[in-house]
Amino acid sequence: MNNYKKLIKSFALAAFVVPVVSSCSDWTDVESLDYNYTLPSEQDPEAYNAYLNLLREYKQNPHKILIAKFDNSGYTVGGQGDRISALPDSTDFVVLQAADSLNPVTEQEMAEIREQKGTRTLYSVSYTDVEAALQAILDREEAENDASQEESESQAEEGGEAEQPAEPEADRFTEVCNQYVDSLLALYDKYGYDGIQVVYSNPASPVGMPEAEKAQLQARQATFFGKIKTWAESHQDAVFIFEGYTSNIMDASIFSYADYIVIPMLDAVSSDDVIWNAEMQLTEGVPADRIVFGVTIPDLADEKATDGYFNGTNEDGTKVYAVIGAAYAVISSQGTFEKAGLCVDNVRDDYFQREYTYGHIRQALQIMN
Repeated sequence: MNNYKKLIKSFALAAFVVPVVSSCSDWTDVESLDYNYTLPSEQDPEAYNAYLNLLREYKQNPHKILIAKFDNSGYTVGGQGDRISALPDSTDFVVLQAADSLNPVTEQEMAEIREQKGTRTLYSVSYTDVEAALQAILDREEAENDASQEESESQAEEGGEAEQPAEPEADRFTEVCNQYVDSLLALYDKYGYDGIQVVYSNPASPVGMPEAEKAQLQARQATFFGKIKTWAESHQDAVFIFEGYTSNIMDASIFSYADYIVIPMLDAVSSDDVIWNAEMQLTEGVPADRIVFGVTIPDLADEKATDGYFNGTNEDGTKVYAVIGAAYAVISSQGTFEKAGLCVDNVRDDYFQREYTYGHIRQALQIMN
């Protein structure tokens, strides 16, 4: 029996949640029922502690990992679906999508899942967010300049002297990048995170790019990843996960700092497609011994959503979830690289399942391990 199956068996024996319903003497009367739920830790503390020991041991040994990207943008924690502690115990890493808006419950649970379950909490640092911040500044300044230009032209028509247009400014990416990255990296110590996930989702390929654009992209990447490298060198105990298009990175040295490399598979429509897409990203300098497939849970609020599904249907006629298909790709013998596990986005939409919470993610874990 492998370690994961022993873990599941241990939990089945030690961690039943038993609802205790108060008796009602007269069933014809309308009255509220008092539901008291006994937590596994309360029902049999000794057995549950043994299970947690086995869980931590399992995570310290070689296995296929699971990274869960969790949307914590709503500050209020209501039901269990809002809690990171409710994620499957075998989750290795939780990546919070709102790094600097943690409520006290989430902060407390970060420490609890680390100490009890060996689950570590990370947050994202995104290159695309730097570009977006810069563009927002440029758009605002352009609007202000347009307004100023209109005023100058109006003055000229009235006989005044119009101002000359300003010379184009140098690329201000470095200024914005330094401010953004410094502010985000400071959150590691502020909240006691366990690491970062660096995301590069810019689809622009430097191959065939005009020389001026290519030089600008190279300079911008050097600025962004330079700060990440400096941070990683001074935080060697921190987890560092890279996610994105590896073939678009012009200096592959950043990958040597990464514990895992997540390759997005949002366009994949089959397990074979997942393997092929990964092979296409394994350009020179990309280590092939720590590749993770990035998939998403479908947006359940969008009936027309296609992301998160593979082609075809299951035997019961239901759509094939990408997280399940990608899990089979993880254990496939295909490919020239080491398949380390899955990174799953939008995990909260997998909480509400008919049979049990996080049903598809739990199934993926069982497939992989």
